[in-house]
Parts: sequence; structure tokens; C-alpha cells
Amino acid sequence: MQKRIADLGVAPLGSLLLKLSVPAIAGMLVMALYNIIDTFWAGRLGTEAVAALTVVFPWQMIVGALGVSTGVGVSSLVARRFGEGRGETSNRTAGQTVLFAGVVGPALGATAVFFSLPVVRLFGATPALEGLARDYLHAVALGVPFVLFLMSTSGLYRGAGNTVFPTITIVISAVLNAMLAPLLILGPWGLPRLGVTGLGLATALSQFLASLVAMVYLWSRHSGFRVRLRHLNPNLGVLKDIAQVGAPAFAMQVVGSVMISLYNGVLGSFGTVAIAAYGINFRLLMVVMMPIFGTSQGLLPIVGFNYGARKYDRMWRGIRIAAVGTGVAGLVLGAALWLGAPQITRLFTGDSELEHLAIRAIRITIVTMWLVGPQIMFVSAMQGMGHGTHALVLALTRQLIFLTPGLYFLSHRFGITGAYVAQPVADVLSFFVTAGFLLYMVRRYRPDRAPLQGVE
Repeated sequence: MQKRIADLGVAPLGSLLLKLSVPAIAGMLVMALYNIIDTFWAGRLGTEAVAALTVVFPWQMIVGALGVSTGVGVSSLVARRFGEGRGETSNRTAGQTVLFAGVVGPALGATAVFFSLPVVRLFGATPALEGLARDYLHAVALGVPFVLFLMSTSGLYRGAGNTVFPTITIVISAVLNAMLAPLLILGPWGLPRLGVTGLGLATALSQFLASLVAMVYLWSRHSGFRVRLRHLNPNLGVLKDIAQVGAPAFAMQVVGSVMISLYNGVLGSFGTVAIAAYGINFRLLMVVMMPIFGTSQGLLPIVGFNYGARKYDRMWRGIRIAAVGTGVAGLVLGAALWLGAPQITRLFTGDSELEHLAIRAIRITIVTMWLVGPQIMFVSAMQGMGHGTHALVLALTRQLIFLTPGLYFLSHRFGITGAYVAQPVADVLSFFVTAGFLLYMVRRYRPDRAPLQGVE
């Protein structure tokens, strides 16, 4: 663990970023395939089942937002403290992540079960979809405590430069889900045929089993943390530090969930097929995005450590490498998805109308993917530096100022196609805003500023 921490400040940046990002990318791709598998099996049940999963997805994003934001806050805190030479807070931080999952997880899951009808209606369910959406929500809600634990504790290891173990737990969860889903959905060998309920149960059960592995590892000598019962007592200082970075990250994720709900509401006026097409498009888009998100996770501890050590030149060089790399990756992956859209969509549906709409959505939304990566790198850098509010402002600029009005105006003017066009338009406009803010931050933390005395 000590060597991984030291590498954040001295190892060659290109290879270090690759070393930290590859496991995270692998884990994020597996997580994206997690959703693809669910969509594949839902497609075997019909267009309505795919649409029902799309309706529930914004709620799942909110749950993920809690886990991601806590993980981001924890990762930033751990990396900055190690950069400052103050590693004594790590065990207390680990204890707070366990406390968070154990208290918030059951409360959120129970709320979703007892208020499932208002929840699915809030996220765009039409009367024809309410029953299926509630069945799926009831099942996946059982896994909330476990997914929060997995996502929040992953931040501990990323902050210390360990991206391998979080990837292992994601792979375990995804493999188990892939094995359990067909058994619980289709009911072979005398098992009950549970449909979309079985799909949700497969997800929850796989998350439970993976969290058991994560719990054992956290308390083992291999994790690098020594969590004791006293560390589980609420610590306001640690919680406040996590929240300062994590709360804005949570807000960004919630805004993304709201945008999906708005899309569901707008597209619902064009029929169930339009919602299902957007669901297929969104999940495929996430596969392309996962290498970018994985790179941002690898970048965050590099930024946090070198910011804490005031090695600004090294920090900005790391950000530049990540931005250029993800821009190129977005261009290549976007082109591949654009060309392969017809073949890929046929894996999920035999409905010609749904296939046609999904191809159109994919080819429109993918054209600006090469601009998205550099923007995400800079937002992640702001989080690593502890400037969560700046990261939030940049995200809200894209979602609320550009995408929301564009969605309503363009869909009203150009129908379904206009709704899809709103996303690349928002990407272009927000890119220029991000570039301007980047120049401001470079001037504020000049690369030629000397590091702290004795910190190298």
C-alpha cells in the first residue's frame, strides 16, 4: 500500500495513469455489461419489459449516485491526506463508509418498496408500464445496502492507488448476475418463472454475495486498513470532508437521473417504443462511456495526491494526458458504435420499429463522444482537488442550462429526432464553457509553482 501511495507522486504519469485506469475501466465495462445483460433478457420478455427497466433506471441512478458520491468523497479525502503526509484518518474514513451503507441503504430500499407506485410514476411510467416497473423495483430495492457498500468502500482503495480490488468485486457481481438472471427469469429445471421480478432478484442477490467478499477483504490484513468498532461511531469531521466533495458529485448524478426521467416523459408522448429505444441507446452509450469513467477514476487519486503535495506541474500534466487519451478513445469507440449500430440493436429486439428508432438514437447521440471525455476528466480533476462545487457547476451547466431547454424545444420542433439531437448540442456548448473554466484554474494553480518543501 505504501508503495502505491508513493507512486502517485513520482511514477511516470503515462504508465501510472494506465496502471490505475485499466482495472477501473475493466470494472466499469463489466458494470455496463451488467446492464446490457439485463436489457438482453428483458428483450426476451418483450418491448414493455425493456421500457419498464428504462423507467426504473433513474431510481437506480440515484442509488448509484449515493454510492459514487461517497466513493468520490472518500477517494479524494484519502488521496489528499496521503499527499499531505496525514494517513492517520484512513481507518476512521473506512469506518464511516461502512456506517453509511448500513444506515442509508436499508432506509432507501424500504422507501422504494413502500412507495413504489409514486416512484415509477415520477420517473415516467405510463399506466401500461406501472405493474412491470413496480415488480422490478421491488426486487432490485433489496440490493441497495450492498451496492452502496461496494461502491463507497471502493473509494478507499482508489484513494490509496488500488484499483484492482474494486474491479474484482464488480466482476464477481456481474458474473453472478449473468448466471442467475436466466435461471430466475425463465425458470428452467422446475424453478419458478419470475420474469422481470427474477431479473431484479438476480441483481440484488449478486450484489449481496459480492459485498460479502468485500466485507471480508476490508477486515483482512491485505486491505491496508485497520477498521475497529470505534471507527464506526459517527465522526462529523470526516463526514463533513467527504460530503464537501461527495455532495456535489451526488447532485450531478441526481441531475442525470432527472434528465432520464425528463426523456422518459417527453418520449412517452410518442409511445412505449420510443422509451424502449432510448433505453437501449442509453445502455449502449454507457458501454462506450465506461473506459472514460474508468480513466477518470484513475486520474482522481493522481490529482488529489499531487494537489495535496502542491506539485501542480505534475498534476496538470496528468490531466492533459487523460484528456487527450479519452478524447481519442471517444472518437474511435463512437465510430465503432455508429457503424455497428444495426447489428448490435438486433441482439435486443426483433421489433423492426424499435430497432429503427434505437439505431437513429445511437447514431445521433454518439457524434460528440470525443468531446465528452476531456470534460469528464476536468470534472474529475476538480473533485480530486476538493473543488466539488466547481465540478457541480460545470455539470449543471450542461444538464440544466443546455440540455433541458434543448430537449423540450427540439422535441417540440422536430419530434423524436429532436429529442435525441438535444444531447450532442448540449455537449458542444458545455465543451466551450469547460474550456474557459479550465484556463481560469490553470492560472490559479500555475504549473510552475513550487511544491511543498520536502515533498517529492
